[in-house]
Amino acid sequence: MGELQVAVQNVGWNAAKRLPFILLSFWVVFLVELMSRGQWGESLEWSLRAIPELLLNIIVVLGLLLLATAATGKVHLSFWLVSTVCLVFGTVSGIKLAILGVPFLPWDLLLTNETKDMAPYVAGFLNFTVVSGLVSFITINVLLLYKLPWFALTVNWKHRSIMGIASLFLLASIYTDEYISIKKLANVQNLAWDQAENVRANGFLLSTVMNLKFLFLNKPDGYDGESIRTVMSSILPAVPVAGEIKPNIIIVLSESFWDATQVKGISFSRDPLPFYHELIQTYSSGTLLSPQFGGGTANVEFEVLTGNTMRFLPQGSIPYNQYVNKDIDSLGSILTRQGYMATAISPFHSWFYNSKKVYENFGFAKYIPLEFFKPDYEGPYLADREVANQIIESSTTSEGPDFIFANTMQNHYHYYPGKFKENTIEVTGVTGESKGLLETYAQGLLGVDDMLKRLVTYYEKLDEPTILVFFGDHQPSLGQDYKAYKDIGYLKENDPDFLEKMYRVPVLVWNNYLPKEKTVLNMSPSFLGAYILNLSQRTGNYFTDYLYQLSQYLPVIPPENHYAEMKISKDNLKVYEKLQYDILFGDQHGYSGMKQKIKNNDYLLGSGHMVIDQIRMEVLNDGKVLRVGGSNLPYNSIVQINGQKMATNWVSKNELIVEIQPDSIIKYPWKVEIVVKDFKDRILSKSNEYIYSQEMTTHTEESLF
Repeated sequence: MGELQVAVQNVGWNAAKRLPFILLSFWVVFLVELMSRGQWGESLEWSLRAIPELLLNIIVVLGLLLLATAATGKVHLSFWLVSTVCLVFGTVSGIKLAILGVPFLPWDLLLTNETKDMAPYVAGFLNFTVVSGLVSFITINVLLLYKLPWFALTVNWKHRSIMGIASLFLLASIYTDEYISIKKLANVQNLAWDQAENVRANGFLLSTVMNLKFLFLNKPDGYDGESIRTVMSSILPAVPVAGEIKPNIIIVLSESFWDATQVKGISFSRDPLPFYHELIQTYSSGTLLSPQFGGGTANVEFEVLTGNTMRFLPQGSIPYNQYVNKDIDSLGSILTRQGYMATAISPFHSWFYNSKKVYENFGFAKYIPLEFFKPDYEGPYLADREVANQIIESSTTSEGPDFIFANTMQNHYHYYPGKFKENTIEVTGVTGESKGLLETYAQGLLGVDDMLKRLVTYYEKLDEPTILVFFGDHQPSLGQDYKAYKDIGYLKENDPDFLEKMYRVPVLVWNNYLPKEKTVLNMSPSFLGAYILNLSQRTGNYFTDYLYQLSQYLPVIPPENHYAEMKISKDNLKVYEKLQYDILFGDQHGYSGMKQKIKNNDYLLGSGHMVIDQIRMEVLNDGKVLRVGGSNLPYNSIVQINGQKMATNWVSKNELIVEIQPDSIIKYPWKVEIVVKDFKDRILSKSNEYIYSQEMTTHTEESLF
């Protein structure tokens, strides 16, 4: 019995000696979260609430600590090395998140050409959270490591070998998505579409590890400046001489647009897409093989605007968040060089998918996000009709030809009944949950068709040549595991036609000036831009010229595992891959001869510069109001007087009314300005500063407007 007790005690003592590693790992995770989040309270709340995510972050640190100890044989040194590196990156991430709204990401280490963007991070380094966190870090570390004897561990070669194996297993289980993935067991997902939310939900260290797989891309064989120049010299211009007509070019990416009426076995009480079906009888239409299903809109947009393809990038990656960190020639910049006004329009937040930075890097002149829209909603998202209104307004208020790229949100996931006020289309041939999903989706298609009709009706009467391209980004996600698709018999188990059935989306090309010609379109989204340039007789660049030539004999690029069945040789894509690598990751040798910069120096958010040119005080029965007159004043304008936010009522794009409360104490002169903010309270746009003095209140009460 005595020997058994001794054995149990030895096992217990040996286990207890390993507990410091877990305790140390937790302490590092908490401090990293403190630095990343910038608040003690939020860090504590996350640590108590997000237990699975917390444990996975601890495993990351534990794996790194074991690995360092296995390499050095010294616990103290290993802890200082691991904790310091993690803390530094966590701190940089927190400051970057506070300033730019984007956390520190693995690919930031590669952004050598954007060193200037790191300057603001240093300015915010010394704040209370950082200083108090560092003091706590040093104080408690000294106490734990040097004052408590049970942290003084002896590590021999046997222990170091075991630690090395254990660390590799732990880190691999976090990194991989395969069979040994702890992430899958914990049901933790990489929220790659919003890296700020990814860090907030999953923790900085875990998010960083999950993003590492998107960092490394192999350089194509034979890539160098000379090989790129050789390829460029062999490319013939798709449009040698630009045509005399400069048509407006409007591209609409319609969220989750898919023609559900094509499915046999179900029927709709009325056609949700009558106008679309009418147009495809006369105008060119067909399908695109999307790289996405159910989500990832930005990736399809990326292909259309730049001609780069997701087929050469890691699955699950999002270029807008990861790779678009420098100027990239796009349809926006190509057409800007030909006198076009390039405008991007999106009825969602400006920060989503890093859009406001991406469109700047693409050479657009303007970006109009949700914050500049009127709040016209259909369900939880802005209505497609309001996007149509923004497109029409943007094209009619500018001089010269317009290039407009717009996406929509009305028919975005989810599709459960109750999303819209009422479902007015009944779907028969299916029951239960799938019936509800399809009926909600069909209701959303009514908005799609209405938007298309509004645009065509307007531009067919406009005395300006116009091309409208209308397409879907991906098919809708209708229930878990493709439930609705299976219930209606469209998709079978282990369906051999899975790719064609689930990744095909409609595309329609309408115009008001070319001879009517109905062509059946079949291509990848990355070829759509080159097709549009050719149709409109606009010159492209070397890349779009190459893509147009390639698309003539290889119009669709599927995932690599479908190459054989589609009779595609990887050799035929080597040039494409090399050119894309040069643009995204290489030295951009292809741009060396470009005379004009890609980025637009006048890039702005909103429909135009907000300007205040008149201010007038009026005395009404219930108090005083300030009438602010100007131009380009969006619905969500906020008037600030001497930095103080005022109650603002929008009248029109030329007038705002500010309520002056009797108890407001604002000393003259007033510095009046208008700002537009996102929901995170960050200023997106600001007007000129208008000085309003007390003498101005003595003017007549006659309205200026």
